[in-house]
Amino acid sequence: MSALELGLQQVATGMKVPVDVLKGAFMLTSAYFLAMLYYFIPSRASNVRHMFSIIASCSLYLSLFSLDGFLELVAMCTIVYAATYNFRSNRWMPVLTFYYVLGHFCVRLFIVQILTTSAKKFDATTPMMVLVIKLTSFAWNVFDGTKKDEEISPELRSKTIRKFPEVLEFFGFVFFFAAFLVGPAFDFNDYREFTNCTGVFAVEAEKGKKKKLPSRLVPTLRCLFGGIFWMGVFIKFSKEYSYERLVDGSTASWPAWQRFLFMQACGVAARSKFYSAWLMSEGACNFVGIGYNGMKGATPEWTRAKNVSILGFEFAPNFKGMLDAWNMRTGFWLRNCVYLRMVKPGQKPGLLVTFTTFLTSALWHGFHLGYYLTFVVGAFTSIVARSLRRNFRPVFMKPSKYAYLKPAYDVVGWAMTWTGINFIAAPFTLWALDKSINCWASVGFYAIYGVVWLFVWMEFLGGSKVLKGLAAGTEESDKKVAKEVAGAKRGDDNAELRKRK
Repeated sequence: MSALELGLQQVATGMKVPVDVLKGAFMLTSAYFLAMLYYFIPSRASNVRHMFSIIASCSLYLSLFSLDGFLELVAMCTIVYAATYNFRSNRWMPVLTFYYVLGHFCVRLFIVQILTTSAKKFDATTPMMVLVIKLTSFAWNVFDGTKKDEEISPELRSKTIRKFPEVLEFFGFVFFFAAFLVGPAFDFNDYREFTNCTGVFAVEAEKGKKKKLPSRLVPTLRCLFGGIFWMGVFIKFSKEYSYERLVDGSTASWPAWQRFLFMQACGVAARSKFYSAWLMSEGACNFVGIGYNGMKGATPEWTRAKNVSILGFEFAPNFKGMLDAWNMRTGFWLRNCVYLRMVKPGQKPGLLVTFTTFLTSALWHGFHLGYYLTFVVGAFTSIVARSLRRNFRPVFMKPSKYAYLKPAYDVVGWAMTWTGINFIAAPFTLWALDKSINCWASVGFYAIYGVVWLFVWMEFLGGSKVLKGLAAGTEESDKKVAKEVAGAKRGDDNAELRKRK
């Protein structure tokens, strides 16, 4: 154990927080100090930028983890670089690269989570999670770069890599220090634009005049202070409001409504750790400058490194909006490298596509059975929620006569979504299958019963027909009223004409 690791362990003991949480905080805050040094590298010295990232990430990793682990990351990246360089136009290259990288990572997770039964939530596999996204996305984008634009999905065209990178540029990308620990795992073209000062990062205007990027102070401090706030929330409340308490019997004597409310607090406390890590990482990327995403009107956008929308997640009116606001870069990866690759242009995704996407996400997280419980129930809930939204929403949208109830529809949708995710996420935190089932049982399996009942009502008891009938009825009623109004208007016009005659 290094002197730094020993020191962090002593501090963690004094603060009564898990040492792996303190390790993560150390690496996240270190990125800010490194960003100060990175700032002084000339914008045109792209090779120096690549070298700085590689050395900085190597130093951060070796300060807390083993050399063997870092060499394993380097070897994995080297294999992917060689495969993509030599077989870039082969249609099986990105598929086999995806299987290799995810498979390699799964083996590492199996060793850490199952064979060694590690209780740590921050270890050497955490940076590897980010590399899995970067390397598999890189393989697909290189392959897409060998095709014509019309053969590529419109939303993937900006990500295609037409010019294969040199070794130094590639390793600078995969080991970019500001996003090395917890992401965000942005695409290679984003990194290339940033280090080469092209696109929105160009330092010269069209007429050859020098230009400055917008100030990064506010977006950096906003994320930094936000990350510190949520870290404080986690340290203060994560033990008091823990899903574990719904399992260990300490809440057994409580009434059902109190356990229900307690579960909602547990969900927020559990998410605070992720909010803290993602905000601090986003802040480091903003400080460096890579978080800049261009101007939206007269307002600069700093969304390239955004990985979570806290308000968007906590107040999402539906399940899709909630998923879109959570771990955004991983969501983009799953969509671009799994979801869209299984769906042909013009084809609608089926159950297999949805479940495969959720299964890939579960594998990416590891082998704790709680993960699979969360993702299987989450996939089923997503399908039911999509059907529910498709059939329910038209009833409350204009020109429906029930449009005045739209605010109530949104509030009910938010309540169902928010309480549902706090239930579904419990196994993700508890890991063990028996604990997860007992936790759900303590609140009466409310979300599962609700989702199953809605599914049965929609699919087998005629619920979808009832809703479609309501929506169609309001449309026919509106058409009838419009027809009567038009007829009355024509009658008035004819009467006026007769009067004139």
